[in-house]
Amino acid sequence: MKRLALATAAAMLAAAVWAAPGARVPGTGMGGASPFATDHYPGFEDLDAFDKPERRTPSWFLGLEKDNAADQFAWAKRMEAEGSLRAARRGYDALVRQWPASPEAPQAQLALARLWETKLQEYDEAFDAYDYLLDFYPRACDYAEIVAEQYKIVNLLAKNKRTWFGLSFTSTRSLRRKYEHVVRRAPGAEYAADAFLKIADLREQDSDWEEAVKVYGAVQSRYDGTVQARTAAYLEAAARMHLARRLAYNNPRLKDTRGYLKLALQRYPDHERAEEMKGWIGEIDTWLSEEDWKSARFYDTRQRTRHAALSAYEKFVKEHPDSAHADEARARIDEINAARGAAAERK
Repeated sequence: MKRLALATAAAMLAAAVWAAPGARVPGTGMGGASPFATDHYPGFEDLDAFDKPERRTPSWFLGLEKDNAADQFAWAKRMEAEGSLRAARRGYDALVRQWPASPEAPQAQLALARLWETKLQEYDEAFDAYDYLLDFYPRACDYAEIVAEQYKIVNLLAKNKRTWFGLSFTSTRSLRRKYEHVVRRAPGAEYAADAFLKIADLREQDSDWEEAVKVYGAVQSRYDGTVQARTAAYLEAAARMHLARRLAYNNPRLKDTRGYLKLALQRYPDHERAEEMKGWIGEIDTWLSEEDWKSARFYDTRQRTRHAALSAYEKFVKEHPDSAHADEARARIDEINAARGAAAERK
């Protein structure tokens, strides 16, 4: 017991030293060895909204069975092999807490994450355990492999949402933040573009349409030429149309949406949803022509000058030559010009 107490005291001192905050790589907590980590992505949660990682501290009540890290690791592995999963989980966790600077600590943390994922099937816990490994032991693990495993876990969480009487315990925001975390750690990974699309979809599920548009735009700019960029072009158009229909009175938004649709079709003229996007352009043109027609009719009153009415009608015909009101506008232009000509002759 004396040896155990002395070892515990020494480990607590080491843990205190190790607990000092290290240099933080943006988006990854303290994962200084990350070859991929980056800062900011449009449409993602602000980094300040995430809790900063904290190193776990020693505890007398969490499964410390041996007086050194090597023996503790061997004991925890034996417990896992014998099927004593609770004891193994506590043993791995106690080792990381008690001897954080030992060679066995990253091995124990990895074993703990694998245990949560494969045998206990507690995927939220597994995701966090892998996170801890990447934050505090990035040089002692295969960084890219671990992030890929996290992506696999989030997909499992998204596919198998826990429910109770139809109510989900897995929030869309929680899933989205996990996907965002994965992308921030490995934006160059082969699955990153798909993760972006899933993040945008979760934004839509939470009715964050403006943020979804930003994410779709990021997919097109970062992964140009990919299938995902082509998909994002249409999905961004659909999200913009959703907003346009809600705010049809907002002419600048309508014109901006029409401009985006035209650029998308110019970029992907053979897009499988091209006809649908062309239909949306027609829908927007109808809205805009009706608004401009009301404006032109407003200027064509006794309280307004003929010059103002003429300018409004000419602008209408120029911008909406195929409108149902175009012929009427042209007729009024002819009438106003004839009236102006007659007035000039009388002078």
